[in-house]
Amino acid sequence: MILPQSVLDLMWEYDVAALKAAADFPDALIGRVMARGRWQDMLWLLHAVGRERLRNFMESHGARSLEPREIRFWSWITGVPEEQASGWVRGARQREAAWRG
Repeated sequence: MILPQSVLDLMWEYDVAALKAAADFPDALIGRVMARGRWQDMLWLLHAVGRERLRNFMESHGARSLEPREIRFWSWITGVPEEQASGWVRGARQREAAWRG
């Protein structure tokens, strides 16, 4: 798998050789780029993985792990219905509020 250096830099705590040798993009890599990637990294991810896989990630992990801004953006990019995306954003805001006490 060919990974841009900027994406590898986001995955600093992972074994780079294992990431490069992986047959598929690990969820950790997808989530990290979605949450912390630069614009070029996000474009790379979209083209490398595709909207369907990103939407599946959103449904299985992203809605519980991303911040409201990233949830809204990636929901729009992947075609998640507005009502569903708004529910995910509400959940993310509740999680943030719980941390603030």
